[in-house]
Amino acid sequence: SSQFVSSPRQPSHLLRRPVTRMAARRSALCFALLACAALWALAPAFAGHSAQPSVRSSRVPRAAATIYEIMVTNPSVGARTRLNINEATTVDEIIAKARKEMDFEMAFLDGDWFLYEMEDETKPLSGAMGQLNLRPWGPEGMELHLLYQPKV
Repeated sequence: SSQFVSSPRQPSHLLRRPVTRMAARRSALCFALLACAALWALAPAFAGHSAQPSVRSSRVPRAAATIYEIMVTNPSVGARTRLNINEATTVDEIIAKARKEMDFEMAFLDGDWFLYEMEDETKPLSGAMGQLNLRPWGPEGMELHLLYQPKV
């Protein structure tokens, strides 16, 4: 009752041949499909495809497009986040973004947040970041401390 019945007239290797052919056809089909997918993915590289300039980048003035990455840390709990800002970003906007990223958005915590430079936690920052020694991220990059200091 098995699928392959050996008989004295036919050797068993002839009976298994259809399965081998079908497996070979299936492997060849898979290989052909993978080759077509690879060629399709690489087609722009071979067809002389050139990257089109972004429509947005041509409309934005170069000076306004300067983006700075800063690190904001809440030293009390060790929470940190990186934010991308520009010169016009205000301290209040940074506080709001950092609180959201660090999950400090509880209503009972509103209002008593202050932002300091890491090196000097005696003077809270205020105003636009372009006026506050904003510098690109790197070894001397800008790390700010976000502190919750409720008034008692």
